[in-house]
Order: sequence, then structure tokens, then C-alpha cells
Amino acid sequence: MNTIMMQHCLFKDGYFHTMDSETECYGYMGVTDGRISYLGDTRPGGYFHECSLEGRHVFPSLIDSHLHLLYTMVLQANSCVICEIRDGRVVPDTLAGVRQKIEEVCKAHRNKEIIVANQYIVSGIREGRMPSRQELDQWTDGRKIVLYNIDGHSSSMSTALMKELEIYQEGHDGILAGKDHEFIQGKVMETIGKAVTPKVLARGVANFTNLCIQYGIGAVCALDGSGDVPEDKLTRMLAKIASHMDIGVRLYPQFMDLTQAERYRRYQSTPRIGGCGVWEMDGSVGSHSAAFYSPYRDTGAQGECYYTQEQVNEMLRKADEAGYQISSHAIGEAAIDRILDGYAGFQPRRMHRIDHFEFPTSEAVRRICGSNNLAVTVQPGFSWIDRHYLKSYEQYLPEALVQQQVPLRTLVEHGVCVCGSSDSPVQEINPFDQMLGMIDFYLPEESLTMYQALCTYTKNPAVMLGEERDLGTLEVGKRANFLVSDQNLLELDRHTIGNVQIRQLYLDGKVCKRKKGSVAEFLAMMAGPGHKI
Repeated sequence: MNTIMMQHCLFKDGYFHTMDSETECYGYMGVTDGRISYLGDTRPGGYFHECSLEGRHVFPSLIDSHLHLLYTMVLQANSCVICEIRDGRVVPDTLAGVRQKIEEVCKAHRNKEIIVANQYIVSGIREGRMPSRQELDQWTDGRKIVLYNIDGHSSSMSTALMKELEIYQEGHDGILAGKDHEFIQGKVMETIGKAVTPKVLARGVANFTNLCIQYGIGAVCALDGSGDVPEDKLTRMLAKIASHMDIGVRLYPQFMDLTQAERYRRYQSTPRIGGCGVWEMDGSVGSHSAAFYSPYRDTGAQGECYYTQEQVNEMLRKADEAGYQISSHAIGEAAIDRILDGYAGFQPRRMHRIDHFEFPTSEAVRRICGSNNLAVTVQPGFSWIDRHYLKSYEQYLPEALVQQQVPLRTLVEHGVCVCGSSDSPVQEINPFDQMLGMIDFYLPEESLTMYQALCTYTKNPAVMLGEERDLGTLEVGKRANFLVSDQNLLELDRHTIGNVQIRQLYLDGKVCKRKKGSVAEFLAMMAGPGHKI
């Protein structure tokens, strides 16, 4: 089917679910110049070409509202995975097994400047800890290595890497959590970035694009950058690459310095800022750095907020006045309250977002249900995996806190703009993993229907982004961004959601084609016209 024909095409023999309501569905959809020009059950005339979907189902393309694009593309293309879940258990589950895996990686990659190891599951390791600097030195024969816990909020580093980052201290065990971990990630990425070649970038863009096609994802919110590196050349490189990618990217530079963030406004369709990094109010449960009012049950230590209330108030007010939409990471109840208190001090000029919102108090739930200018970005798939495999919540938190997880159904029924996301590379980008966590939630009474879960990946993030006139539902006049599936996604349940087959992803009425990952392909992409992100 040539491009000219696709500009004026009637799609037929399918089920076109608009997502405007749970039941609205049509038999025909027309596309003209990249936008939907017809929806109805009567076959219209005047279309140059017709495309039969052979009884398949069409939905708006999905939007992942929180991931880290640079990490996802570069780290996934140039790193190794340590722990996996096989047959219902974590493998390897001992430090001896981890050592064997790392030694195998070092042997296979003798010339790598730095070993980047992801997906270490500390709660699934029998010893219940990360390997020390001294152990990593021994296992790698003194090479540079960083090993990330699965939640991305703690790490273990070798002596050589700590010295390069200028954070080495005699007697330090190399295990970093809290501020010590969070606020040096720019320097870590700079070090990793020295090994990034055009070949790595080409493979990373291709892998990411192909995954989005596989899962029907047409757009992502990319939370990237780190305030500890003033220049942050990698993030500037990412912005240029993202402005040429097929998949729509909405960039949230993770800089608190508004002057630093200002450099990216020329790339952005709407000014956005924040996410994780220096915009984190706290860490995570698995790294014992989420901020709660009570101590962790296994250590007796208490997580703390990274910023005072006064600092948070000033951060939010200044960014709002400068015209930015703000994203702020908050997992523990104390961190969530700190953000809510910050917004209570002034009248926001636009919708902002609280990311994770994982353990709110009942009062915090009441407050956000009464707000019309705060969206919540969640990852219930992580909670689902934790309940079944990781067990970090039940190991580390008092039972009352485990039962205090974000009440999804309550938020949705009170009209809160709840958006789904993967937090990749913390989890795979697969949106149906997150929807499984929504329809089979840790707290059964707060589970969502399949329609509600799909809304968190379609119409809700479009509203959050302020792009509901273009994205989120199938409506005449909107961009023809849609997925084609063998299954009716609205009929999925916890037993069938893992078997979804997305046949095609269309962006602006054209099939999004899989990439090969060659340098020539990457250079050709970059030579084309850029677009806003």
C-alpha cells in the first residue's frame, strides 16, 4: 500500500473501539492526511483505497506516561540482566550465583570499559543484600562495574568506578542508597556514555521502537537528565534523537535548575520538567529509602524526604510560574504529603503530576480526589510482581502500610486522572504487565475493570499531557494513531492478558515499521526533519 493511498484510506472489516465509552464501537474508520475523517457503521464513499482488517480490533495507540528513555535505549542495548524470574522464583537467588553471572559477563566482554548490570533483586537474594565493593572488585578483577537494584534506587559499585566518579572513600562498602545514590546518576551516565557508539545508539533506537510496535505504544513520557551534571551532554543528545523518532516522545528534563531546563524548551511541544533524579522526594521500598512516618520492619530505620517543605514549596511555585508542567516522584506517605502540601500553598496554573503515589494516607487520597489539577502516574505491575515474586513489601513494611497502597478504583471513581506507565527500565515496557496489576491489584477491592485500565494508557494520559484534542480516543479530527489487535482488549482478564497479539501500530495513518538497528538506518533517520517532543 503506497503512502499516497494511505493518506485517504477507509479501514473496514474491523471493530473500531473509540474508548470514549466502554461500548462505543464502529464498523468503519476513514483516514485522510493522517487524521481520522470518518467513523460509522455505514460504508462511506470517496476513499481512494480500502484496507480490510479481517475482523481484528482497533484501539487508540497507547501512551506510557513514565519511563526513562536514555536508560531504556542505551542501558538495555549495552548492559546485562542479573536476576530473572523463572518458574515462580528469582534466579540466581544467592550471591554465589550472582558472582557466577557477573564473571561470565566479564569473560564475554573483556574489552568493555564499564559493566552495567541491571535487575538485581535484593529481596530475592538469600543473603538479603547487595554485593560489596570488595566483592565486585574480586569478581571483575578490578574492573569498573555498577550493579542496579531492580527498583533503580540503590546500586553497588566497584572501587575503579567509585574512583572515576570521585566518590571513593576508604572503608566504604560501595553500596549506595538514598541521596548518595540518587544524586550522582548523571555522573554515572556520563561514564557509561563514553562507551556509547553510533552502533549502540542505532541498536537502542531500534530495540525501543520495535518494543513500542509490539505493544501498540504510540507515545511515551521520557523522564531524563540529572542535575548533578551541569552540561549533561547525553540528555541533549537524547533530545535531538527523540525529535527524529517515529514514536512520539514527551520530554521531562529532570533538572531543578530552570536555566538548565530552559535549553530544552526549543525541543518541547509543551514546557515540561521533573520526574525522578533531583525531582525525587524520596526513594523506594526495595532500597529502604521511601519516606514513611514509621520505620521499616526489618531494619528499624526510617526513610526521610530529600527536601524540606520550604524547599519543595519554592521548587513547585517557581517551575509553575515559569510555565512548566511538573512531574514529581513520591512513593512513601511522607513524600506524598510533602508534595501535596507544596501544591496547597498556591493555585497551580495547569495540571501537574505526582508519579508513583504508591502509599498515600487516607487524608492524601481525600485531598487528591478533591483536586482537579493533579494527575497520578502509577505502576501497579511492580506491586503485582512484588506480591507474587519479590516479596519486598511484606519483608520490609509493617502490614498496615502494605494495605495502604494506592487505592486505584477509589481514585478513578472520584475522577482523578490516573495514568499507567512502566518506569522502564525498572520494568519491561509491556503495558499489559501494568494492566494486569490494575485488574488483579494487590488490594482486590481496589482493582480496575479492563476498560478503566485501558483508559490509564489512552484517554487519561492524553488529558494529562493536554493533548486530548489529538490523542487518547478515536474521534473524527484526531490523529490516526491506533493499534490493531487480534483480541478485543476490553474482554481480557488476568488469565488472558498475557497473550495479547498487537498486529500493527499506525501513527498518523501510516504503519509504523520495525527497525533493523543498522548505523545507516539511524543516520538516515537523523537526516530527516525533526519534530517537537
